[in-house]
Amino acid sequence: MPKKFYLLVNLTSGANKGSFNYHEITKELDKQKLDYETIISKKSGYLVEASRLLANSLKNTPNNIIIVIGGDGSLNQVLNGVKQSDYPETPIAYLPSGTGDDFARALDLKYSVKEFINKLNTKPTIEKIDCGYFIDQNSHKKGYFVNNLGIGFDAYVVAETNNSNLKKRLGHFSYGINVFKALFNQNTFKVTIKENDKIHYFDDAFLVTTTNHPYFGGGVPILPKAKPTSHLLDVVVVERPSIFKFIYLFSKLLFGKKQLKDSHYHYYGAKELEVITRDLEYGQLDGEELGSRNFDLLFQVQSFNLLN
Repeated sequence: MPKKFYLLVNLTSGANKGSFNYHEITKELDKQKLDYETIISKKSGYLVEASRLLANSLKNTPNNIIIVIGGDGSLNQVLNGVKQSDYPETPIAYLPSGTGDDFARALDLKYSVKEFINKLNTKPTIEKIDCGYFIDQNSHKKGYFVNNLGIGFDAYVVAETNNSNLKKRLGHFSYGINVFKALFNQNTFKVTIKENDKIHYFDDAFLVTTTNHPYFGGGVPILPKAKPTSHLLDVVVVERPSIFKFIYLFSKLLFGKKQLKDSHYHYYGAKELEVITRDLEYGQLDGEELGSRNFDLLFQVQSFNLLN
């Protein structure tokens, strides 16, 4: 049976990279005379409900292919929509079109639009990929993430970047500019980490990130050993030393290939973790803002089907 492609698109992602890739992929689909439909994101969070309804209508039939064209935030929305549907194992194909594209970097997803369509149309494969699942024990909200959920420094960078005109003009480089702003403006805070039967307390946390793979903030290898196929989540805690020491540590993260060894840097890996803060802090989920609040988050490892 001929395949039909369903394109879930964020046209404004990646400084309009989403729009460019959308036009490239439709051009290739038209060239190959392949059937497709398009759903364009109309507002923040739009693709969650759109993908839930789509997954329910398609009923996980193999000849129907869902493709996300957008950044990590768009992929997050579609993942959450599919997981909320009656067919949570529905595979998702992904054409990275964002500013940071950390998920694509972690899995080394590199292909041309033509290669992408040819593979999906002829010999698509399904790979089981880890994703994070969280329960907010304050609000009882639940959800999934493909990259990480961060509190503090990285979330401050995301908030500043998403609310700045620099992102439209500079794309990926806008993260770097706001990193320096966060260095001077992000305060330290208290956090409790529960890992299996162990409890860890920190009074001067600067960055707390629960991650599914090595990268955050558009390519910074916060934890090089993390893998989205390890069936573990990792939480990284960085305590703030002097401003000069922090710049040194950050540069080590940015350019180093080996695991960072420093008394201000801590990480823990487990299938289930809990992160608790008492102060109001910025949070981010796959590059999308969570606002400023206190957190009590229970994390678990789950998975989804990536089609490529």
